[in-house]
Amino acid sequence: MIDAHVHLEKGDYSVEWIEQFIDYAVKRNIDEIFFLEHTHIFNECSSLYNEMSEYNEYQKNWFQKKLAHARPLKDYIDFIEKIKHIDFPVRLKFGLEVCYSPEHENDIAKIKQMYSFDFLVGSIHFIDGWAFSHLKQRWDKNDYDIDELYEKYYAIMLSLINSGLFSGLAHPQSLQCFGAYPQKSFRDIYLQLAQALCAKGMYIEENSGLTINYGDKQLGMVPNMLECMVKCNVPILTASDAHLPQNVGLYIKEMNDLIQSI
Repeated sequence: MIDAHVHLEKGDYSVEWIEQFIDYAVKRNIDEIFFLEHTHIFNECSSLYNEMSEYNEYQKNWFQKKLAHARPLKDYIDFIEKIKHIDFPVRLKFGLEVCYSPEHENDIAKIKQMYSFDFLVGSIHFIDGWAFSHLKQRWDKNDYDIDELYEKYYAIMLSLINSGLFSGLAHPQSLQCFGAYPQKSFRDIYLQLAQALCAKGMYIEENSGLTINYGDKQLGMVPNMLECMVKCNVPILTASDAHLPQNVGLYIKEMNDLIQSI
């Protein structure tokens, strides 16, 4: 089994820290881990957050705090090179989770050209600068036209895929973080997304992060979306979005069962 989305950023870049994640992976029969870091923790990626940091005072303060503790990408690169010379009981890959906005494709392309990673996964955390998934900036689904919101969200998702910048698509269900599920089927759009993923040779995550971190009752993608991905033969990688060692591998078996049931 694979956990394709695990973050190290809450600790230091040390062998001791990564071994804690690997210990839990072994206990949960995980064979491979994709370690990745958010672009917002690195100095070189700060331009990706221009619009979101200007959206409101909360987001400005959030990003300023991130910027104050930002680290150089070289720290991560050097750590990867060190770790690759050590044998572990699970296979490891290292990459970046890039916060995607269409206006920053050139910036993302430059980052991709400057550094060699095993993978680059694109994620959507903003809609027109609005950071919709922050726990300290909760929102009520009744205040929005949910189908209209999802149409914007999926349009950004299609742009992300068609950009050709990424190996995979992270947590495609993030907009439902506060219980705002799609109201209509969106099947035609899911098929369009699936066909685009196949055309670009990308994988999609079946991600348990919302269940772990937000208490979401829907594990992974909504059934309609997952079915379209399976039927179109899109590579689906299970992922926990773990930020702490004890969350590695959580619900991976259950998500594999969901995929196999289709």
